[in-house]
Amino acid sequence: MELNTFKDMIFELFNETDNLPIVDIMVNDRKNEIKIFLADHSSFSVKCSKRGSWFIQKPVNSKGK
Repeated sequence: MELNTFKDMIFELFNETDNLPIVDIMVNDRKNEIKIFLADHSSFSVKCSKRGSWFIQKPVNSKGK
C-alpha cells in the first residue's frame, strides 16, 4: 500500500467515526500529518510514514510434522 492511500484511509476513518467528538480535521500532506481537533478543545496529531513491509512466518513444528 502506498503512503498516500494509507493517509486517505486514515482520514476517512476519522471523518466517518461517530465515536469521537471531532470538530475539525486538518491534513498537512507535506509533513504527512493529520491533526484532529475535538469538542473539548484537545487536539491530537497522527504522523504517517512508510516503514517497509512485513510478513508473518508460520512457526515450524518442533516434532517435524
